[in-house]
Amino acid sequence: MKIVILGAGNIATLFAKRLFEKNHTILQIVGKTETNAALLAKQVNATYTTNIEWINNNADIYLFATPDNVIVEVASNPIFKNKFLIHTSGSIDAMALKPFTMHFGVIWPVQSLSVSVKSIPPFPIVITASDNKVASVLEMLAADITTDQVITLADEQKKKLHLAAVMASNFTNYLYQVAYNLCQEHQLPFSLLVPLIHYTAANVTNDNAPINKQTGPAFRNDTNTLQTHETILQQNQDYLQLYKLLSQLIIAEKQKNKSLSGKP
Repeated sequence: MKIVILGAGNIATLFAKRLFEKNHTILQIVGKTETNAALLAKQVNATYTTNIEWINNNADIYLFATPDNVIVEVASNPIFKNKFLIHTSGSIDAMALKPFTMHFGVIWPVQSLSVSVKSIPPFPIVITASDNKVASVLEMLAADITTDQVITLADEQKKKLHLAAVMASNFTNYLYQVAYNLCQEHQLPFSLLVPLIHYTAANVTNDNAPINKQTGPAFRNDTNTLQTHETILQQNQDYLQLYKLLSQLIIAEKQKNKSLSGKP
């Protein structure tokens, strides 16, 4: 298929390269800066522009790999009227494109992608489509981008999965930063925690609730250790409140799951 990609960042780069490798024609890269657009265009044998008025009008698909907050603004340009429009956002509805065209959808990678990473493992893709024709095209494109599962979700389901993804990835990464800061504050090597981080993540499985692998003082109701940690954190009230909240939630989750399982 002939594709114009709007954007030249991480998702745009990965999608462009993989679709190009699968013999799709990347007609044009539309970038914010000439440097990034030209670099990506060269890699996929495409032309490039930074001017939306110069977009190639002959594409089968216009793929928006742009920041979420500009998708609707850019799509509202008359150039895209009644074109086949797709965006790549987990948080923006597919229906956001409906005012501009009959055929629209979303192809969202459930992964934090970075082109600086040498080897990106397989990742799931969520698609949302306006109709069966769009669904068929998105399924084909998704299969050319990933070897992992491809699942169709409605807008409301996709937004909730995006929320869960933020909890699982973005918030977890911030907790790594908290741990890093504590190590720095107390002159400890953060490298000592990296194997533990990898082990904890590796223990997450498809068929087992993570609470079943939960450990730690809150889960054990180890009040002495909880109090010791809280004393250490007295000089950082933000971290102290975070520690108390997470401990309380772990205790509550343990009790809830005991109730659901019927265990004493």
